[in-house]
Amino acid sequence: MEDGLGQSVNFFHLDCLASEVELNVDVDAALTVLATGCYRWLARQLRSFDKAAAKQVYRKFVETAGVVEIRNDEIVVQFDKRSHNPILREAAIGGNGQTVPWLHGRPLRFDFP
Repeated sequence: MEDGLGQSVNFFHLDCLASEVELNVDVDAALTVLATGCYRWLARQLRSFDKAAAKQVYRKFVETAGVVEIRNDEIVVQFDKRSHNPILREAAIGGNGQTVPWLHGRPLRFDFP
């Protein structure tokens, strides 16, 4: 457990944001654990990445260029061409047609080159 938290803190650096304010230390730890959980969930959805570290998942899947276009009837996310796009497509995270409530219920569509 401690090793996992240490790895997360090393990656997210949330402890550096409020290191001089003692009140925010608990918030930093909570956000670090929450972010780690999100990355673990994403890694489990992706073929062959279920044991990958958060840094690796971020570098290969999250830190990806693309274009988000908000249209009147839908939201389109167009990913730039990358070698890991087939793994994202296969995982079908947030599959096409899923609506985004805070954007007036518009459906979300992913486009891969």
